[in-house]
Amino acid sequence: MESVMNIVQQDWIHSLGWALLHSLWQHALIALCCGLTLVSLRQENANYRYLVAAGSSVLALFTSTITFYKYQKDNSEIVMRPLATNEPATPFSHSTIGGIVDFINAYLSNITLLWLLGVVIYAIKILFDYNNCQHLKNNNLTATPEKWQIIFDSLAHKIGIKSTIELRISLIAMAPCVIGHLKPVVLLPIKILLGMNQQQIEAILLHELAHIRRQDYLLGIVQTFIKAIFFFNPFLIWISSQIDREREHACDDIAVTINQNPILFANTLKELAEMNYNQKIAMNITHRKHLLQRITRLFDARKNKPSTTTRSTASLSILLTGLLVALCVNATSDNSGKTISLDVTKISAHEVMKEVNKKCGTTEVLAKADNDEVSLKLEDITCKDAIKLLKDFAAGNSEQQ
Repeated sequence: MESVMNIVQQDWIHSLGWALLHSLWQHALIALCCGLTLVSLRQENANYRYLVAAGSSVLALFTSTITFYKYQKDNSEIVMRPLATNEPATPFSHSTIGGIVDFINAYLSNITLLWLLGVVIYAIKILFDYNNCQHLKNNNLTATPEKWQIIFDSLAHKIGIKSTIELRISLIAMAPCVIGHLKPVVLLPIKILLGMNQQQIEAILLHELAHIRRQDYLLGIVQTFIKAIFFFNPFLIWISSQIDREREHACDDIAVTINQNPILFANTLKELAEMNYNQKIAMNITHRKHLLQRITRLFDARKNKPSTTTRSTASLSILLTGLLVALCVNATSDNSGKTISLDVTKISAHEVMKEVNKKCGTTEVLAKADNDEVSLKLEDITCKDAIKLLKDFAAGNSEQQ
């Protein structure tokens, strides 16, 4: 006696689609926890706040990955009908939530396809930006004055960078920036070299060198990767904006710590804004939207002195985030809504129930172990309905006997 049992696994598109949809509320809660923590740590140093925001971004990716894994492992949608009878299958009743789930499932492939298209478009934009950065890095350059190369090397040593960093003077760059990680290059626009005094230029170079010391270029690549995946998610985008803001604040703090002149740095920021830069490249120093905040925080005597209450609030926010992780990890449907697909040829109902139990994680048994061989095709049915159908099938056979 030959038997064939083919269990059709849930398509990964289904798991991906639901993971993306769940990311909206998951990331909203993570963003809320992140916001509460940042508010409670508003007097803390910028690097600590940066780590909170960056950790929230990684947490968002983690929760979505776990959700995808659980759906891939446990969940699928189906309908079940026996092939041994010509009677149409009785439609199963659905709750309101079940109806919504069915509606989403009907369009889940389209949703996933639109997401994939968005990722491709975002990736093209990233490649375009990368190509633009490489063009700035290698073209339209002028020789770096020996005086500035010596000053630059001295600043790099002072800030704690032991590797050799190249300073290039660009004729077309609109803002100072760092390009590259393994062999980073600092680009300084010629307009800055000609339009600012030596102390101001040194302050700018210190800021850019701070990005290198903190390895912000590499971390920015990871950040961009996460944003590319969740480009549609406003809560993840908000978290990313907090990362950008705190990154700049952290570099400002490092620059001011080295030159010990916050007034000079504030004036430098002001003059950069007045130069009307309108091009954002890599890790640039000009964020006009947050310029006033960046300047005022340089003179905030309360920063870096968090109170006990502040730390307690931060700890509470972190605890809430931990609880959120536990919630998100289990943010998949239960066994009653879980589904399987079976294509059965000459298998007893008892053995079919064993396979259903294995797939659904249940321990159901038939009232009587009917050993008659049956052929069934089960498609698009929940575990709950599949078990009920098998029990009814066995009960009907028992009555006939």
